[in-house]
Amino acid sequence: MASFSRGLGPQFFLLLRQQPSTCARCINSSSSSSQPLNHLLLRARFSSSPLRLAIKSKSKPSPSKKPQQPLLQPSAPASKPKANISPLLASARVVPSTFAEQLAVKGRTILYESPSHLWFRIGCFSSAAFCVSYTVYQYWTILLHPPPDLYWWIPHAFGVICVFMAGMGMYFVLGTGRIVRSITAVPAASIAKLAKSSGASPIYIEVTSQRMAPFLPPKKKLYLPDEVQLPFRMLGIFGTAGGINEPRKERLSLVEQVRAARKEIEDKKKEREYTMNHLMTAPFRDAKKAFGGMWSGIKRSFSREGFAKIKLGEQEFKLDVMGGWALDDGRAMDRLLAVRPNALSGGAGSILRR
Repeated sequence: MASFSRGLGPQFFLLLRQQPSTCARCINSSSSSSQPLNHLLLRARFSSSPLRLAIKSKSKPSPSKKPQQPLLQPSAPASKPKANISPLLASARVVPSTFAEQLAVKGRTILYESPSHLWFRIGCFSSAAFCVSYTVYQYWTILLHPPPDLYWWIPHAFGVICVFMAGMGMYFVLGTGRIVRSITAVPAASIAKLAKSSGASPIYIEVTSQRMAPFLPPKKKLYLPDEVQLPFRMLGIFGTAGGINEPRKERLSLVEQVRAARKEIEDKKKEREYTMNHLMTAPFRDAKKAFGGMWSGIKRSFSREGFAKIKLGEQEFKLDVMGGWALDDGRAMDRLLAVRPNALSGGAGSILRR
């Protein structure tokens, strides 16, 4: 080892430095000779790898599969040519010209609704029952089987009384019939099959009336607007704050309507606060309201106060104008229906009893 480090080692390295060209040539020749072989091996390994196969399958489509064609979108239908209509005719078709046509476009429109007539009917039937029972009793005990010690004129006097009481009973019973409950404007197109003459009027008037016998459904009938005749303009009656006994209210502007609505809401709040603060006296106040409504209904069964006669076709009906509701304070009925005071029996002066 010592001899190699002293003489042989340095001499070997000197020989290597003296022949660089030959070594380089050998290295280049060996590398050039081995380069095609290494290239072939690497190409074969890389081509057989699954990653290369996946890249090839993604890059080049297989010849067996055909490229997908885009779906055909349905073609838009050809627009039909519009008929040439003048702007004047088009506006005439869209905008109704009369008030009846406006109501026909809107559909069913309620023109009038009556208040509840429960106590009125109870008062009429109870009074009629009393009159009829009194008549039957007196007729049986005085006229058919009179006592032997009666004077001769007493049965004749009771005969007159029985006739009077029977007439009063009939008066109370007839008072419950032909009371208008509601008036509705119905488009003629919706009832073309039931209409009397199609095309005569764009709307028909459906009147719902109360039957005379109790527990029966109300009666509905259709009329033309010309067949309904009012005794007077309804604006002077329904355009009041609380009925026919109150002065007529003027038509309010939008600001006044908002103020009135706010005042009504505030009044309701104050009334509720008063009720909640005075719960002990609340039953007495409710009883007072109930008794007031009952007394008013029974009183109206005798006096027929607040009923107006209207003519529907050839018959006369009763319209409650004391507490009913009308569209636009009665203006809709005035514009749509005829006002003919002389068409009713008795004239316009005896229609309302205040």
